[in-house]
Amino acid sequence: MSGNRVEVGRPAPLFTRTAVVDGRLKEISLSAYTEAAHWVVLVFFPKAWSFICPTEIKAFSSRLEEFLYSRSCAVAFVSTDSEHCLKSWNGHDETEGGLGGVHVPLISDCDHKMSREYDVLIEEEGVAQRALFIIDPKGIVRSITINDADVGRSVDETLRVLDALTFKDEYGQGCPVDWKKGEAGIDIASKSRAEGGVDLKKKSWGEWARPKLDRAWSAASQKSITSNNLASISSRLRAGSNDKLSPVNSGERSGQHSSMSSGRESPMFSPTSNGVQGQMDKALLQQRFENMQAALANQSMNQSQGIGMAN
Repeated sequence: MSGNRVEVGRPAPLFTRTAVVDGRLKEISLSAYTEAAHWVVLVFFPKAWSFICPTEIKAFSSRLEEFLYSRSCAVAFVSTDSEHCLKSWNGHDETEGGLGGVHVPLISDCDHKMSREYDVLIEEEGVAQRALFIIDPKGIVRSITINDADVGRSVDETLRVLDALTFKDEYGQGCPVDWKKGEAGIDIASKSRAEGGVDLKKKSWGEWARPKLDRAWSAASQKSITSNNLASISSRLRAGSNDKLSPVNSGERSGQHSSMSSGRESPMFSPTSNGVQGQMDKALLQQRFENMQAALANQSMNQSQGIGMAN
């Protein structure tokens, strides 16, 4: 196992391995690709003469020019099979379960060293996971994906991520969801400066969001309720009253305390809230109570109509 864990943003483990290249055995290395300023898509697969693996290899091979000539990116597949096994597999016709002569290099990792260094070896089975690494021309890992053994990779998605990485490196812009080559990016740096950014280490979410939420509330809604109103409505609703709710009942006018004022506050109301936050809490809770009041009134009316019909 490599001393350094393979992660995005860290150097990829170097390798020099024997591979099947266009039907011949050849030594290839990561440094040879990076010295030529190539990106590398390094694709590990479980084993030769299987079912899912040939579909991936043939798909990538059929579109190899899109990687090599349009993006200066090499593609190589790796398994723990011997080089002779891979050569035989590539040389056999597709009707016999072979690859029929693909052009992507098939790297042999029969001593399992490379799979261990990339942290993708399944030790008990002696095969590699279905993992894919995108490595930039500086030899830095920029993307890692690992699929279930029975789920193949997508050529289109690999190209999309590769395009996004090269776009980011060239223009310094981020790529939003489902970004595709030719689309605009997002200037993260300038947007952060314009909006002031969000420093989560110095500001809580509430402190950052409160001014933005405050603009969504009208002056009327902010002043439409007091804590005494809420205490009265909350107390009567908990008591199960079907009577029409008034803003303040006579008991509270005489100084009696409701269940809310005795410490059983609604989870949406803070007894210590004040200012903007308090007004927003009150307005939101008032709306909830008005909805509940309307529901009780409808229920009372329906019950009255039901009794009348029964008589």
